[in-house]
Amino acid sequence: MSAPENVMTVFAQIRDDLRFYRSIKPRHGMVAVLLDRSFWVCANYRFGRWACRLKVPLLGRALRLLYVLSNFFVSSVTGTDVRSGAEIGRRFNVHTSFGIVIADGVVIGDDCTINAGVGLINKANGRGEGVPRIGNHVNLSAGCKVMGGVTVGDHAVVGANSVVVRDVPANHMALGVPAMIMPLSEELSKQRRPHAVNLAGGD
Repeated sequence: MSAPENVMTVFAQIRDDLRFYRSIKPRHGMVAVLLDRSFWVCANYRFGRWACRLKVPLLGRALRLLYVLSNFFVSSVTGTDVRSGAEIGRRFNVHTSFGIVIADGVVIGDDCTINAGVGLINKANGRGEGVPRIGNHVNLSAGCKVMGGVTVGDHAVVGANSVVVRDVPANHMALGVPAMIMPLSEELSKQRRPHAVNLAGGD
């Protein structure tokens, strides 16, 4: 992929995030969303992932230096450390930014919500070199930790302050320390069905 295509891709991703945050915060104007810490976290991650993978020598070095500075600023203001080596899907909802850590290599699907104090950490539970893999439409509640080579399936919920050290199947909840796995109730499953978000139109 050429450098111009990369530029268009990263701007498209940031524009997609901006539209998403405007859709979930309809009472906020454009300026308020642009100043929102959660949007900063997403935009800085998108820029950093692109800059760190750019193969153009001089431009790549300059952009990586710019990313180091922007990441220092964003992480200091938001209290969140999202590594550029993570792979995060669309419509990533950083509900409350403070205390979040997402390690390099972590994979997060589309339409996921992450709350304050969440840690997605590699090499932490004796399961080798694995990193967490988070499916689509997953809710990671405040203070939870997902450690090592763990897979969290689609539409799963990880409860507040839970510590997940084994796989969580789709449509299940992980709760406790270490987390116990239980099916989501039918009522909760219905509440968690993905809501339609129109990102095709304009602002």
